[in-house]
Amino acid sequence: MNARERFEATRKAIPRLHDVQLAIMYECDDWKPPAVKAHTQTADPTASRAIYRVDELSEKLDALRAEERELEQLIGETLAIIAAVRDGFGEIYANLLEWHYIDGVKWAQISEDSDIKRSTCYYLRDIAFDWIDSVGVSRLLRGEVEV
Repeated sequence: MNARERFEATRKAIPRLHDVQLAIMYECDDWKPPAVKAHTQTADPTASRAIYRVDELSEKLDALRAEERELEQLIGETLAIIAAVRDGFGEIYANLLEWHYIDGVKWAQISEDSDIKRSTCYYLRDIAFDWIDSVGVSRLLRGEVEV
């Protein structure tokens, strides 16, 4: 995966991580309309919840926790790469990457806030991606920022 793909994946992973963490926190309990019951059927919410917890919930939570670990690893590595860019290449490059790919700020807003033309933002981003690809992610994660 090259730098551009990694950062795009990270940008998508951040809202997904939020959704996964909410699902874990609320034990996958999402609002559901009440089921249609026959007139003779007696509702037993305690038993229904217990059956759900045993039959379905543990598997769902395990899958969500595994996804949460993967997302956190991707985001954490990307943050470490941004820190390496800041240390080895320059503050402005790291800021642009962090603002757009971590904070989710759109390029137009970044351009307006930083007084850098949007085309220059793209150009600086591409230079940072080329630098990351030339050094290599594994070297950056080890703290080796020299080309």
